[in-house]
Amino acid sequence: MLIPTIIMGWLGVLLFLIIAVTFPKMAKNNEFAFIHILMALMHGMWLPLPLTIYQLLNIELLQVGTLFGFVYLMLMVVTMTLQTGHIAYIVKQNDDQAIIDEYGNYMMATLSNPFECLAMMFKCVWALFLGLSFLNSEEVLMAGLMFLFSLFFFYYLAIVIDTSLVKRVKFFSKVKPNTWIINLETMLFLIILMSYITFH
Repeated sequence: MLIPTIIMGWLGVLLFLIIAVTFPKMAKNNEFAFIHILMALMHGMWLPLPLTIYQLLNIELLQVGTLFGFVYLMLMVVTMTLQTGHIAYIVKQNDDQAIIDEYGNYMMATLSNPFECLAMMFKCVWALFLGLSFLNSEEVLMAGLMFLFSLFFFYYLAIVIDTSLVKRVKFFSKVKPNTWIINLETMLFLIILMSYITFH
């Protein structure tokens, strides 16, 4: 299982780099649906990763974290695929502007936040259990890195609370989802894990 996970995982990283490099061109051509289906495939490539790391560390504590990691990746595949369908429909079927912007924004709000941020919270829980497991294995550097990533839980929690409350709380409303922060944090997290299983 290790070799296929390594191959698929690095293919996922390659997809991310392709998206990052070609994003300006694709955005200019309004190919947001294609970007989202690539992101769905990217997360799909990482689906074996939680189980593979669990097998490598072989620590019972990580069983719970592995479930959170797998659910996180599945949620991202689902939301990216749903967003792909929505964006493609809006772009292809709206030549007469029959679908108003408010409806399009409503659907994207439904399919993105808090859906994506909840998934990211599950990733942070996975990171916490990874940190505890690495600490148990006396791999201090990896444990420290995973604990750092787990702290993003509070960032995503604030966004989820803000998007879920009818009467917004000023403290939470100050925390805004930042695409650059989210994508960079996610990619660094997964590259570190891929590097660990590749060179361990």
